[in-house]
Amino acid sequence: MRTENITSSFTKHYITAVSLLAFLSIVAFIALNIGIKESASSELIVNISGKQRMLSQRIASLAQQYYLITYGSEKFTSSSHDELKSNLQTLINQMRFNNKALSTGYLNQTTQVELSESIHKIYFGSNNLQKRVNIYLQLSENLLHTKSKAQALEILPNLISLSNTLLPDLTSTVLQYQKESENNITLIHNIAFTALMLILSTLIIESMFIFKPMATKIQNLFQEILSNQRNLEQQVEIRTLTLEQANQKLAHLASHDPLTGLKNRLNLESDLETLLKHYYKNNVPYAVAMLDIDWFKTINDNYGHAVGDFVLCEIAKILIENIREGDNVYRAGGEEFVVLFNRITEKEAINRVNKIRLILQEHLFVFNALELRITISSGLYHPDIIQADSVQEILKLADVALYEAKHLGRNQIVTVQKNQK
Repeated sequence: MRTENITSSFTKHYITAVSLLAFLSIVAFIALNIGIKESASSELIVNISGKQRMLSQRIASLAQQYYLITYGSEKFTSSSHDELKSNLQTLINQMRFNNKALSTGYLNQTTQVELSESIHKIYFGSNNLQKRVNIYLQLSENLLHTKSKAQALEILPNLISLSNTLLPDLTSTVLQYQKESENNITLIHNIAFTALMLILSTLIIESMFIFKPMATKIQNLFQEILSNQRNLEQQVEIRTLTLEQANQKLAHLASHDPLTGLKNRLNLESDLETLLKHYYKNNVPYAVAMLDIDWFKTINDNYGHAVGDFVLCEIAKILIENIREGDNVYRAGGEEFVVLFNRITEKEAINRVNKIRLILQEHLFVFNALELRITISSGLYHPDIIQADSVQEILKLADVALYEAKHLGRNQIVTVQKNQK
């Protein structure tokens, strides 16, 4: 009877220990999978929020172009006007869809996330980002349906002003989502560590309460389970490394142009803000050259987007090869590039941009059997001519100068003048 009791007691202890280990392993596996899915959702929402910020600036830029095409002195074809209007409406629709997704958590048909308190406060708190984005998009659509220049002039300043106020809040949203994504990764590490500690504790307790005749079996069982845990640790490390690599790739995609590899507008504004601060604090001169490929749409229409992409990459390469150490090149969007010159006089900046213009003018672009000649127009800003107070103002002034270069016949440089402010 005693033997039967001992056997029964041992069996109960054994079954209890094994059952507890199995339960903890399942819980750890489920928790890790949930954490990984949450991290994937975080990556997606960071990507959408980053795109939302880019869309807000692109809409403001296209809205100004639309006003100039529709009511300015420049003459454009009907197809150009319709294409710009269609592009602007497409961006508005994309930003409206993203705004709904980010403010509700319904990212797509298969992915739904619960908004954190911080994100909910951004969208529905005192700043009410969700409503302001909708107002901004409604103003943009109203501009598309204006019937007169007077109506457009009533809408455009409000639209640009709202775009400038949206930018810091959209940036805060991106940073908050990135922070929450990093917290998810930390949570996965904590779950893995806690699960490992619980399982190891259970193994120690099991070894203490199994009888000596079963010591060998207990030791074998311990080794087997410990081996399984090492495999689990390796899987966690592999998945964690994959997540880190994905986050690094996501951060690179968010700040670089995927086609040319150049920094994008997000980096442009950040770097230009740094130059602006150094200028006002230490009087360090700088210059901003906004470059646009002449007749680029004709290249895409006549030869296809593969040739257009080749031209963009080739120009990016030439620009990088012809700037100084300390200067930077960015692709601002479409066929538009920006060069930031650090520690440079107005005269030297003009000479360098003109040198780049001549190099591109003389360069033969060869794609398979196709040979092309390309020119660029440029708008150049230097603080010695006119001092601007913000990044947005500088880019706007350079953009206006660029369009003046286009208007004057292309393949030339126009510097920002004092009367443009």
